[in-house]
Amino acid sequence: MTQNQTDIRLPNGPKGRWGPSLSFMRDARGSLEKWIAEFGDPFLINALNGPIVITARPDLISKIFGSDPMMFETFAKATIDPILGKDSMLSLDGEAHRRERKLVMPMFHGQRMRSYAETIQQSAIGAFEANVDVGTVAMHDITTDISLEVIVKALLGADDERAANDLINKSQKVLKLSLPIFFFSSKSQFRFLGLSPWDRFERARKDLRAAINQIIEKREKNLEGREDILSLMLSARYEDGSAMGREHLFDELGTFLFAGHETSAVTMAWAVYCLLTNPESLERLVAELDSAGDLEPGAIAKLPWLSAVVNETLRMKPVVSDVLRVLKEPMDLGEFRIPAGHTVAPAISVAHFNKEVYPDPDNFNPQRFIDRKYDSGEFLPFGGGARRCAGAAFALYEMAIVLGTLFSKYELKLRETKPVVLKRRNVVLGPSTGIRVEMTRR
Repeated sequence: MTQNQTDIRLPNGPKGRWGPSLSFMRDARGSLEKWIAEFGDPFLINALNGPIVITARPDLISKIFGSDPMMFETFAKATIDPILGKDSMLSLDGEAHRRERKLVMPMFHGQRMRSYAETIQQSAIGAFEANVDVGTVAMHDITTDISLEVIVKALLGADDERAANDLINKSQKVLKLSLPIFFFSSKSQFRFLGLSPWDRFERARKDLRAAINQIIEKREKNLEGREDILSLMLSARYEDGSAMGREHLFDELGTFLFAGHETSAVTMAWAVYCLLTNPESLERLVAELDSAGDLEPGAIAKLPWLSAVVNETLRMKPVVSDVLRVLKEPMDLGEFRIPAGHTVAPAISVAHFNKEVYPDPDNFNPQRFIDRKYDSGEFLPFGGGARRCAGAAFALYEMAIVLGTLFSKYELKLRETKPVVLKRRNVVLGPSTGIRVEMTRR
C-alpha cells in the first residue's frame, strides 16, 4: 500500500527518547498513566526502539488485535533476535509466524496439555516438601524451581535427573544475566574483551545451547512412543513436508525455557502474595479445595474460584506492561492515522486498571471473574489476536495445579515487613522481593 504522508495524524506525547524510555523501564504503569492523563489516549512515545503509539482504550485494543496479522511485523527484531534467536516464534512474523504457530500450538492444548498434569503436581510437591518447616523461604525461588522443572521434564522430556538439573541451572544463569536494557536497546549488546554484560550473557546462552543439543542428539535416536514437546517437534512436519532444522529447534526450545517458565513463576508467586494479603479470598479458596474431594491435578485445574484467583492475579500483576506491533502499512487508530514503521501498543498495565471495566481496580477481587467474562480489549495478560501467547492454556493449567496443590496441603505465613511492588526484571515485570513466607503442613 502506498502511504500518503499528508494523511498522517500522530498524537502528542512526552519529548525525548532516553528520558521516557528510562521512566517506562523503572515504572511502566505510573509512567503510562501519567502520560495518558497529560496527552490523552492514545499518545506517542519516541522510545529507544523507535516511535510507539500507546493505548489503553478497549475499543482501540480490540481493533489492533482484530486486524489482519499480515499488516504487522515483529517489534525490535534487531534487539530480540540476538537474545532469543531469529527462528523463535517471538521473532517471526507474517507467513513464517502463521506457519510456526500452526505447527506448535497443538502441542500445548487439549489432551497433550492434560498429559502433563501429574508431572506438574509432583514437581510442585517436591519443591514444597523441600521448603516446609525450614523457616523463612522465598516463594518466587520455589515457583521458579517448579516452573523450570516442569519445562525441562514435561516439555523437553529430560527424564535423566542429572541432565534435568544441568538444564535448570543453565537456564537460571541465562535469566539472571539477561539485563532489562538488552531488550530496549541493541547498543547495549556490545562485546568487550569477554568482560561486558553481553559477553557474560552470550557465554551463558552458549552453555545452555550445548546442553539442549546433547538432549536433542540423544532424543533423535529414540523418538518412538515419546510425547514430550521436544520429541513432538522433532517428529513434526510443516505443510510442505519439511522438518524443523537444528538451529530453528534450539531457538524455539530456548524460548520455551527462557520466556515460558518465568512468566508462570512470577504469577504464581504473586498469587501467593495476593492471597496472603487478602485472607477472605484465601479462606474461600481453601474451602473450595476442601470441598472438592477429588484433588487429582486435572480436577484441581477446573475449580472456578481457583481459576478466578489466577485471572485476578494476572490482571493486577501482569508480567509484561504492553503488547507491541510494528505497522507495515498505515492504521487508523481513533482520530489518528499512524504511519507504517511506527509501533502500536496496547498498554496492559493501564487497561487492567480501567475503572469503567474493573470497579475499584486496585482491590484484589477474584469475584469479578466469576461474575462476568472480559473481552480481548479488556483482559489481555497473554496479548491477543494472532500473536496471543501460544502457551497461554498450558500456563493457566500449570498455575492452577501448583497453587491448588499448595493451598490444599500447606499453610503459609507472609514474612514481608513492607508491601511488595512491581519491579522490572528484564522484559518481564515481577515482585520487588522474593515474597518471603513460612510454610507448614496443614
